[in-house]
Amino acid sequence: MMSLPSVQNTMLLFQLSLDNSSELDDGFVFDIHPSLLVDCRKLIIGEKIGEGGYSSVYKGWYENCPVAIKVILPEKTNDATPEECKASFQKEVNLLSRIQHENVIKFIGASVEPMMIITELLEGGSLYKNMKRIHPITFSLEQCLSYALDISQAMEYLHANGIIHRDLKPDNLLLTKNNDHVKVADLGLARENICNLMTSEIGTYRYMAPEVNILIYLPRGAKICYDHKADVYSFAITLWSLIKNETPFKEKQGIIAAYGARRNIRPSLAEFPEEIITLLESCWDKNPKLRPEFKEITEILISILFDLYTAKINALASIKPICTDRVDFEIEEESSNVQHTTASLVSTVENETLGPDGGAEAVNSLILDESRDQSGSQAESQSGTQTPFHDLGIPEFCIHQVWIVGLAFKGSI
Repeated sequence: MMSLPSVQNTMLLFQLSLDNSSELDDGFVFDIHPSLLVDCRKLIIGEKIGEGGYSSVYKGWYENCPVAIKVILPEKTNDATPEECKASFQKEVNLLSRIQHENVIKFIGASVEPMMIITELLEGGSLYKNMKRIHPITFSLEQCLSYALDISQAMEYLHANGIIHRDLKPDNLLLTKNNDHVKVADLGLARENICNLMTSEIGTYRYMAPEVNILIYLPRGAKICYDHKADVYSFAITLWSLIKNETPFKEKQGIIAAYGARRNIRPSLAEFPEEIITLLESCWDKNPKLRPEFKEITEILISILFDLYTAKINALASIKPICTDRVDFEIEEESSNVQHTTASLVSTVENETLGPDGGAEAVNSLILDESRDQSGSQAESQSGTQTPFHDLGIPEFCIHQVWIVGLAFKGSI
């Protein structure tokens, strides 16, 4: 006999299957390899954690491993026919199954009835939700660039394999459990870069490259000419949004923002570091041919991060109290004080006329008093010389380098 959760899960799968098949009897035949399909009997569907244009995302378990389950619901949209939804689902499954990169969400399997895509569960949530959670506070520049490096490396991999994302934005970037890394997700609008003719006005207006959006009316699904450099533009707007923790062109409607981008209007770069300004301006250049490839962007980000961390490590190393000769001198002085204290105690005990218990009490009293004096001096000394690493904003993985700098100082002073 099935447990109550199993019964509920079976009923939900059955309902999803009915929803998928209600209007989809269009003769479409899926071209998905059987090895990519999961056994739905091993799938447990939990709470809903997200929603898209024509899909819902649930937390779940597959073979006792936590997963994310994207359920395709064609009846939720008027922008695509059931056949187009099936074709899009098939394309996403086949693309995801080919991708293996640490900064792209991991594909686990799919189901045709109902249409579902099962991926790893990233418990950190979307980058957009995390930005909204801390607003108006911003992430540190180092953290923003670290996330940007993850994104750039993922996009470099996708482009090298002939895949264009076409909807790069904070909503489609997911954080790992401890918020250490970002992974690119939601390849529902992605396509292979076989030719330059692709669907116009696809993606999200605020992050859409100007060549993707057009100023004249075309029928839905019309093809225009653009390439993988559209992702580079979207990356630049995403990085700007991440650093500022703001929605780009927030005072404008999405389609108006897209038209503004077509007229070469870009977000303000006031107060941005010079090296970041140079990067953003090159990535959102109106001419796609002048935008850098993601391989170049990755190299630039690594260089900027290296300079930032080197400057912080040098700042820590230059703190004067870290001088080792001074520390050695204080240790020797402390040792001398201890020897002097011991001699004084022995002399005091020898010169006192002590009763049966008075000697022990006298010695204990002297030791305690001396210990308090020593502790107080030591605490004052420490409070004047110690500087916490985190006050300088240096990440955990960089702290070990500080000790190397310290050893270098000891050898050079």
